[in-house]
Amino acid sequence: MRVPPLPPALAQPVVIDGQVVLKVMLDLTIYLQGPTEEEFEFLLDLYEAACPTDRLIKFKIAELPIWSYIAAPRLTMQGRSAATARIRRPYFEPSRERIRQGRAFEAQYWDGLEIDEPSGSWSLNCQRAHWRSEGLFAFARVLVPLETDPDLLVRMALAVADNVALHSGHGGLVFVYEPNFLEDAFDAIYARARRFWGVDIEHMNGTLRLIRKGIKAVNWITIVGREFRSAPGVREILVRLADTPAVTVAHRTHASVFIAGPRPVPGDQHRPDSSLDPYYAIANALGPLFLDHHPDFPGDRFLTNGNTVGWIRRFIDPTAWR
Repeated sequence: MRVPPLPPALAQPVVIDGQVVLKVMLDLTIYLQGPTEEEFEFLLDLYEAACPTDRLIKFKIAELPIWSYIAAPRLTMQGRSAATARIRRPYFEPSRERIRQGRAFEAQYWDGLEIDEPSGSWSLNCQRAHWRSEGLFAFARVLVPLETDPDLLVRMALAVADNVALHSGHGGLVFVYEPNFLEDAFDAIYARARRFWGVDIEHMNGTLRLIRKGIKAVNWITIVGREFRSAPGVREILVRLADTPAVTVAHRTHASVFIAGPRPVPGDQHRPDSSLDPYYAIANALGPLFLDHHPDFPGDRFLTNGNTVGWIRRFIDPTAWR
């Protein structure tokens, strides 16, 4: 199964000065409690099993901020020692050591294809940031081409919910942008997001520090961690949600996973239909868990209108985003 062709107004990339700055892809984002070293290895294994072998090309870590080829990796001293000891993925040994020490870390995979590649790219970004006054905050994000079977994201979400402690997560259609054109890209996102409600907006710099306070979004896949689903009154709501038409619910060890319909939809407000009904149902059921504040996304349009929270809560209070 593939995502049906997107409406032309959404499928067409945004180009500025000859550079593609915005397009739509598929993603799965998980806001992690840890990760432990074992969970980190699980996430790497999961991605490697999903990614086509010819797309597993490059890696990057905090210690070596330049992308390096997996086939001929640049290794730190720790990496060289790990290679000598025949440890798998020796290039990520510095990241493992940072995890052991409870520090920030970065570990990424990328196939090397830029945003202007029509077929899209594969990547995994697993990072943990440390804010002195607030502690550690981590996420893992997988990006895959739009032509990928979206059921792959469901299988990955269920596997993560069974094996990795997490706060929340979401997956489905997402706007992907060129960071060097951040302001222009988000102005374009603003216009498209007003029309297409089924496409996620990612700005990790604004979201990551809030992941313990609530969930950011409902998308085709919505993941609610054990702590949130145990909040007063939420468990009863989740039981009722399981009987909602077109909503699939899977309760796993570390989280509950909700699937809104058989496939991701763009949610075109110019051509309204019933395709977003399961999104509304999940959002309204999880309403008590939603963030009620969030820094404005970049760009003049989000800042001027001050309605980033309106977008986050669009399925709960549609009038605040229309």
